Amino acid sequence: MRIADHWSKAQRLEATRLAKLSKHDDFEIVIWSCIHGGAHLANVALHKLGVTEEAFDLIHSNIPELNRHVPPEVADMLATLKSIEDLGPRFVRGIEPVDAKAVESCLMAYRKVKAFAEKLVNG
Repeated sequence: MRIADHWSKAQRLEATRLAKLSKHDDFEIVIWSCIHGGAHLANVALHKLGVTEEAFDLIHSNIPELNRHVPPEVADMLATLKSIEDLGPRFVRGIEPVDAKAVESCLMAYRKVKAFAEKLVNG
């Protein structure tokens, strides 16, 4: 997928989350939107840096496997995305009740991934 399309999809997910969702009442969807939007942002960064071609998209931080060396700042960004993804089994697919601290951590990690991608998009 093209960089602009990844960016657009991430922005639409974020705009919907901010306008329509409650961090407490809709925590599963908030976390899921950060997982999915974060993957789009990671692809923005990977494509922009030439780590991957636009024909190769990650759907998660480690799926499919990159099987290539990445710069330390990209490894950090992918680890941050993984910290968001790790909430899925507990709160999205699992049955744990809402944890305000986990949701805040998710949102903070998302903002970090977004800031990395945004810096690359804006040059």
